[in-house]
Amino acid sequence: MSKFHPKAKLWHQGQQEVWAGLEKAFAHQHQPVAWFHTASLGEFEQGRPIIEAYKKQFPEHFILVTFFSPSGYEVRKNFAGVDFVSYLPFDGASSSKRFLELVKPQLAIFVKYEFWHFYLTRLAELQVPLLLVSAIFRPKQVFFAWYGGFYRNLLRQFNHLFVQDQTSKDLLHSIGIEHVHVAGDTRFDRVLAQSKQVSSWDILEDFLQGHAFAVLGSVWQADMDRIIPLINKQSLPIKWVIAPHEIKDAELEQWKNAIQLSSVYSRGNSKVNWAEHQVLFVNEVGRLSSIYQGADFAFIGGAYGDGLHNTLEAAVFGPAIAFGDVNYLKFREACALIEEGIARTISTTDELEKYWLDLWNNPNQRTLIKAKSEAFIVKNTGATDAIMHILKNNQHD
Repeated sequence: MSKFHPKAKLWHQGQQEVWAGLEKAFAHQHQPVAWFHTASLGEFEQGRPIIEAYKKQFPEHFILVTFFSPSGYEVRKNFAGVDFVSYLPFDGASSSKRFLELVKPQLAIFVKYEFWHFYLTRLAELQVPLLLVSAIFRPKQVFFAWYGGFYRNLLRQFNHLFVQDQTSKDLLHSIGIEHVHVAGDTRFDRVLAQSKQVSSWDILEDFLQGHAFAVLGSVWQADMDRIIPLINKQSLPIKWVIAPHEIKDAELEQWKNAIQLSSVYSRGNSKVNWAEHQVLFVNEVGRLSSIYQGADFAFIGGAYGDGLHNTLEAAVFGPAIAFGDVNYLKFREACALIEEGIARTISTTDELEKYWLDLWNNPNQRTLIKAKSEAFIVKNTGATDAIMHILKNNQHD
């Protein structure tokens, strides 16, 4: 990937500046250090309940969060809930040694899918307690292949592996890794906490004026190819809130021009009569998790491409959820939502129209879906408490 690609350029710049930031942050730092590493923004949100619980339990500790991806670092580099946020220096024998000698962590927690050879082996050599949290494993992963010995050895560096389900634990046991706990998925804890802290957004309230609405969350072109024809049919008497996965002005303008209903951007307007529009484009970050509140319908993007995006931040509010029928099977929570009757996969515009029209004409069924969603989220919370129980019992100042 070229360093002149926007994300690669940010990463390259971050790697150039990382040591100066770390040396300044740790020059006179003498508190016990808890180091949390997350690849990107999604993994940070998954680890956030543990970070917050840890900070509450051990307020005297210094919390360092590192990212590998610019999409995580750029959004959370000023996160007030920790003491310092940094890029992780690239994995190497000398860089990992330098990092660990500078930071001196007393605890290291990696979230979900982060397996860096030099960091993990060096942490093990230093006998720093090392945890993997909210992990999930599948039979076709390299760890379980005949040639996967190198990767299996990385897993053995962890003192505890907290996995989301029994299948993951069984797979790890099959390759001789016994220090495994089924804790569940911390994202359930995160979305439940988020749902209790939602603040109102004046623009959305002025736009809706009490109307029923659908949220199209983290959508891409392939998603909109199916949804724009439905919007234009006007068969559903609702308003539409569209939050793209990536804010690209040219793409948004293309969608706006293709939609026959009156539409408006949430940012970049002045003196707008929001109520007179039927479609709201959310062209700003940080809004998605809260705008699902009160929605009757939600379409989650990504499944026609590289992979389905976060369904739980919608499910916690109880809308009838739909997403593409191509790339969703590896997302355990999405499959569970289908099994519970909360979500449905969609192939065509006509399928989506029939699904949502049937529900629109059956408000009792929508109420049932909302109740199922709330029960599903609550039933699956508790991963953070399970992980913190182990941490508290093994923490040494």
